[in-house]
This record gives sequence, C-alpha cells and structure tokens, in this order.
Amino acid sequence: MLSANLITCLGKNERNMPKTSKYLTCCTELCWKMGVQEKPMHLDVIAEKQVGQDKQFDTDKFRVYTKTGQYVAYVVWPTLFLHEGGAMLNKGVAQGCQDRVSSKE
Repeated sequence: MLSANLITCLGKNERNMPKTSKYLTCCTELCWKMGVQEKPMHLDVIAEKQVGQDKQFDTDKFRVYTKTGQYVAYVVWPTLFLHEGGAMLNKGVAQGCQDRVSSKE
C-alpha cells in the first residue's frame, strides 16, 4: 500500500490513480532496498550539480538521451554504482548539447 504521505503530496486519492500508485510504491521499495545494503548503492548526482559549469559529456558514464553534444545540457537519470567508489552498474542518461550551458544560479 502506498504511504499516506505520498498520497497527500500528490493531492489525489490512491483509488483514482492505481498505475501511478503502483509505480510509486515500487520506486519507494527499490530506493529503500538500495539504501539498506551493507554498502548502500550510489546514484552519482554530482554530475547533475555540475551542469552549467562546462560539464563535458562523459560517454563512459552517460548514454545519450535524444541529442548528442560536447557538453551536458541536463541529466535525465544519474549513473548507478554498486556503492560509492565501487563498480558502475548502469550508465546514466543525459541530454547533450554543442554549446556551453549557462548556470541557472
């Protein structure tokens, strides 16, 4: 059953959104399982924070979303590692661009 907090955040009734409710329940369970490991799995969110700082598109860490380019326009999904500093389990997905992205800050 999806937690009441998520339902409240959505502002909807769970009965009216069965597919969304099931999806969010699975996401919550997966994140919990990733975090309770002896060495928690690691999502590399550093690359996301570096967008706008002339972040080069690293094809070793990312797959192309819809456009390729020399720079990262935005990160769609971060890179997943077995644990922090561990082996890469899955490449992230990022949108490329040819021009440097100006920082939003």
